[in-house]
Amino acid sequence: MTSTIVVGASVAGLLTARVLSDLVDDVVLLERERLADAPSPRGHVPQGKHLHLLLTAGLDRLVGWFPGIDDELAELGAVWLDGTRAWVYQAGGYRAQGDWGRPALSMTRPLLEQVVRRRVSALHNVGIEDGIVADRVDVSDGRVAGVVVDGEVRRADLVVDCSGRSSRLAHQLESSRLLAPPVTRVRIDCAYASGFLPRTAGDLEGSFLVCGTSPPTSFRAAAALPVEGDRWMVTLAGVHGDVPGTTEGDVLEFAHSLLSPAVAQLVEHAGPLSGVASYRFPSSQRRHYEKLRHPLPGLVTLGDASCSFNPIYGQGMACAALQAAALGETVREVGLRSEQLPRRFHRRAARIIDAPWAIAVGADFLHPQTTGPKARGTDQVNRYIMRVVRATHTSVELARTFNRVLNLVEPTTSLARPSVLARVLASGMRGRRRTRLDHPRVGPPGAA
Repeated sequence: MTSTIVVGASVAGLLTARVLSDLVDDVVLLERERLADAPSPRGHVPQGKHLHLLLTAGLDRLVGWFPGIDDELAELGAVWLDGTRAWVYQAGGYRAQGDWGRPALSMTRPLLEQVVRRRVSALHNVGIEDGIVADRVDVSDGRVAGVVVDGEVRRADLVVDCSGRSSRLAHQLESSRLLAPPVTRVRIDCAYASGFLPRTAGDLEGSFLVCGTSPPTSFRAAAALPVEGDRWMVTLAGVHGDVPGTTEGDVLEFAHSLLSPAVAQLVEHAGPLSGVASYRFPSSQRRHYEKLRHPLPGLVTLGDASCSFNPIYGQGMACAALQAAALGETVREVGLRSEQLPRRFHRRAARIIDAPWAIAVGADFLHPQTTGPKARGTDQVNRYIMRVVRATHTSVELARTFNRVLNLVEPTTSLARPSVLARVLASGMRGRRRTRLDHPRVGPPGAA
């Protein structure tokens, strides 16, 4: 009989438990929080109070593991978003509207966690235990044999650490030098303020609104996405000490400073924001388990415990889903107890992480104050990406390709295909002409 312990009932932990339920006799998921059967943020997950979007790559995996879950989420109020009525402002213009590929689902993270947790709890060989703190891993005969809870060892053939960026298990292993992977940190000091607005049909001439950073003119960003409960969820973001305030006046002042006026207009039309919360994200962090010469058999690390990016790009949950799928593939190949499992999985996971890491960290280096290891060629890539962004103002085809890359459906190398390069160059030759010079209408017809 085989057994696995997954530490952390995050999205990463829940999806990992689902994948392993097909391969392991007994899966136990340990969560330090008390879990309520309600869509409420977990106490140790402050980012849960801010915007989350399940990218297409993650949604595809979710529907494969839980058939019908997309329809279930939609029935609970999650909203389908596509490019036909999208307003995404960046680098001097709005992205061309049209067919951007498969739609995404917009909802709060607590709703997603609640629905996924119910699905996982219903699996016959998975148990979720809340209010349980895994203090450390138990190492016996050169491999991890389980975790220690209240001084007692809970044994398992495999332990999967999904306990987040500040993983207690990772810190224990690093401090004891049992497992100390190289760590890369890129400091961006991103700050968020988020809250809700009531949502009605006439609020916005479109389905959602994003105002991205437009270096070097503005490094402020904001988004307003529809979520369950007939609400808009609005997030404002700044970097390197540019912190959005949480009072009504602070929110409006920040929103009015954005290059697109629509966010401020929406807040004034439907506001003020309710339930405003703040959050600081100091740096993108990556533990390079794939570089360890001697990984510990019986232990793998997944999700934010392995790598956490600047959340503004919305890649974390989808990346965790892809890693969970890779773990399942690796277990099928080598077996749960194989000493080759950690090495093979982490090398596979590293290839998955590379793309979102390059997108997020590369873009962070557009700001001159960003510090940390900078990949060779980053500046040249960033200049090209900004040309792509400007070209998406007039080309639906480019907008679709760019969106598929951002959704982790296509590799970043797709942006270097000859057909893409030709469209980018052609757009540059036509100058900065855009198909839409107007901003979206906010409020009823005739509103400013």
